[in-house]
Amino acid sequence: MSHSYRWTLLLGLCVLAGCGGGGGSAASPASSSTSSSSSSSSSSSSSSSSGGTGSSSTSSSSSGSNVVALTVGPGPPAANGGTFNLSYTSVKLCQPGTSTCATINDVLVDTGSYGLRIFASALHASGLTLAVQPDPNIAGNTLAECTPFADGYTWGPLVTADLSIGGERAAGLSVNILDDNASYAATVPSGCVSMTGGTSLNTVTALASNGVLGVGPFDQDCGTYCANCNSYMGGCASSTDVYYSCNTGSNTCTATQVALTAQVRNPVALFAVDNNGVIMELPTIPTAGQTGATGSLVFGIGTQSNNALGSATVLTADGVGTITTMYKGQSYSGSFFDSGSNGLYFPDNSIPLCTGGANASDFYCPTSTLALMATNEGLNAAVSVVPFDIVNLDTRDQNDYADDAIGGPANSTASMNNFFDWGLPFFYGKNVYTAIDGKTAGSATGPYFAY
Repeated sequence: MSHSYRWTLLLGLCVLAGCGGGGGSAASPASSSTSSSSSSSSSSSSSSSSGGTGSSSTSSSSSGSNVVALTVGPGPPAANGGTFNLSYTSVKLCQPGTSTCATINDVLVDTGSYGLRIFASALHASGLTLAVQPDPNIAGNTLAECTPFADGYTWGPLVTADLSIGGERAAGLSVNILDDNASYAATVPSGCVSMTGGTSLNTVTALASNGVLGVGPFDQDCGTYCANCNSYMGGCASSTDVYYSCNTGSNTCTATQVALTAQVRNPVALFAVDNNGVIMELPTIPTAGQTGATGSLVFGIGTQSNNALGSATVLTADGVGTITTMYKGQSYSGSFFDSGSNGLYFPDNSIPLCTGGANASDFYCPTSTLALMATNEGLNAAVSVVPFDIVNLDTRDQNDYADDAIGGPANSTASMNNFFDWGLPFFYGKNVYTAIDGKTAGSATGPYFAY
């Protein structure tokens, strides 16, 4: 079993919403023993710490028709042990307007992206067949998407399905099928590969999941630009567009515009009532880490008795879903909350990096546990002080899939810099709210995060 780096933030290529993502890499440093350290989590009004050691799973759950279970664990068997700090749920997909359905398990829940992506191999194993969407503008062509993640790309066709998750339903949803089994005749275009640095994430192992459920603070995964790129100077291009019109006979694909209603969409926005955001609820994790955890994904904010905003601190976000984090006297204005990242990623040259394993330098390995603190600030000037710990990854038990004190350097790219990535360790011990852009959610309007 290997532990590997995971980062699922979609890159902000589009004008109104981040077109964004995910990522994976080879194994991180092996861990042979468990270390004990103190850990804390807080909002702006409270903080808590836990002590002791633990190896079993803990749970934190709500109930209701708008609630589904979250599980932190090794992920699908095909991921060969996966990685730590990823939360999964199950989704039910149906051929549109029928009762011909299948359930896909081990789907990663990601507040850093938007829309549903399912691996073709997982869909095939379920026995469900979904028709590829035709291009409404070019007869004989079909629609596909190149999704740019922080460390690579995924590729595959668009299909239409009816989604059910818990008691919620999104009919006629555009879903991106990630072509990991060559079932889609059109191969990935060169423009997609060059735009994302050439690293393919089109395998269950690379994403450590059977798919990604993007429940971030926007409706579409690209937005207005991709719906109107033909009218802009230079037209639709692979450097700024994620959608392609493909002729499978000639194996040619060209960048194309896709209407907002046909783009890959955050399914929550299509729910009948609980359509303004989500709450991720995960338990506090013992300082030694543990084998796993269970929690809840709650749909809607202020729409039911079980999803009130209450006294949570609201941090409004900008047009690409980012806030400002202040850390050690530096301001990081491109910061974000990303449950698809398996650590806290931030710049700090004073913390030693791990050595000795594949991609070891993706993580920090301090000589002793570090007790650190940062301050988050929203566009609304609300602030929240967040204490957190960072431990040496090499000393963690490799059988622990839930670890709240794992971190690494924020590696800047041409599309991403000046950020603090609040990954899944931040979510432990909190109810974290993600409100969709333009929708009233409790006492505030999205996009915002709250906890």
